[in-house]
Amino acid sequence: WAAVLDAGAGFGSVCWLLGLQRCRTLSAVTASKTGTYGHGSLQTAIDSAGAPARVHLGNWRDEQFLSGRKFDVVVADYLLGAVEFHWPHGADRVMDRLFDAVRPGGYLLVVGVEPYEGVLDSRQGGAHDQLVLDLEALGDTAAALAGKTSYRELPEDWVIHQIQRREGFQVVASERFPMTLTAKSLRKQVSFARDKAREITNEGLRKAFLRRADQLEEGL
Repeated sequence: WAAVLDAGAGFGSVCWLLGLQRCRTLSAVTASKTGTYGHGSLQTAIDSAGAPARVHLGNWRDEQFLSGRKFDVVVADYLLGAVEFHWPHGADRVMDRLFDAVRPGGYLLVVGVEPYEGVLDSRQGGAHDQLVLDLEALGDTAAALAGKTSYRELPEDWVIHQIQRREGFQVVASERFPMTLTAKSLRKQVSFARDKAREITNEGLRKAFLRRADQLEEGL
């Protein structure tokens, strides 16, 4: 692979791509200045490894951001689930930006998670499935009441439809893997719900959501 674009970079995807040792150059994109996946953290990690990579800070909703750049491989590793958080209702247009970034003859690799409500069923999976669904609902609802955006995973069928509607692209391979949810990953969802709940202006609702977060965490 000559030129690779990690369109929604995190430590996992950057380390994986560099570990393949197939990238002549790697351009990694993040919409965050600070934090675990922020520009500074990612660039520091890349520089310490002496890797041929550069981190770009920007949002795909900016039409000028990396406009006209073409890559042999474009990777969207868990990017689509974060689009709603950074660009509400922008998923279709993000896909267009990704397609536009692929050089003729190149590849677009999409990695994601099926929406929980499509694969979990409290009637069959019991209390565990219900706990996961309740955690997601709590975070989404708290964000809405706080006037904030949340994350929204998109199903594989939606991705395939986007590819089929785009001339010059076709699905050449697809694979599904079992979903593993650990207590650590679920605690991150509890933290997200708490953070959003603290921003709810109504005191009664804020306290109720924080109590519910505590109750759900006890079930982990």
